[in-house]
Amino acid sequence: MSITIGIIEDQARVRDHLRKRLSFFDEIEILFEAENAYKGIDKLSSLTKSELPQVILMDIEMPGITGIEATGIVKQKFPDIDVLIQTVFEDGERIFQSIQAGASGYLLKDDPINKYVEAIKELVDGGAALSSVIAMKVMNFVQQAKISQLQKAEEVKESFSLTNREIDILQAIVDDLTDEQIGEKLFISPHTVRTHIKNVYKKLHVHSRASAVKFALSKGLAS
Repeated sequence: MSITIGIIEDQARVRDHLRKRLSFFDEIEILFEAENAYKGIDKLSSLTKSELPQVILMDIEMPGITGIEATGIVKQKFPDIDVLIQTVFEDGERIFQSIQAGASGYLLKDDPINKYVEAIKELVDGGAALSSVIAMKVMNFVQQAKISQLQKAEEVKESFSLTNREIDILQAIVDDLTDEQIGEKLFISPHTVRTHIKNVYKKLHVHSRASAVKFALSKGLAS
């Protein structure tokens, strides 16, 4: 049985090239082509569930709605469809954003056609189509983002003169622990907990647990 796909790509030359190359593979059936995300999503919406393609080849750079934005819409409306991003970029941030939006794979437009076919088959079999190079870029991006977040949190901590104990208290507040539970966890009395909480409120210029939680999460001081 053929694997059904749709192609959403704004460049006619690229669409034609893909169609011609994929036509040599009997196991791949192209159900439709769309020149932008709007038309691609409209086409999907016009199909019954049984008519939907199994995989969408999605260009990342398109006018109007980008491939990343379109991927999020497709996955929300049609969660069973796998989206395979295709692009000329090897940008770690774009790759990570694509995966966050729901993409199951990422290919470069100059990849050989057999790699496209292998990736499509892998997605249908429940896998993720990421080359080792792309996977490494994603990992590096995540690591750098985490380091940047930690650095930012440390800067905020220093700017508000928060002690390590007060950071512990703040995390416990985010975890929705009572004063008594915080005391048991940190081996201090509930009275000492309340004193720390007052100091945290004063330093952060907040007046409630909800405000403290919102501030801590927005600044990366707690998770």
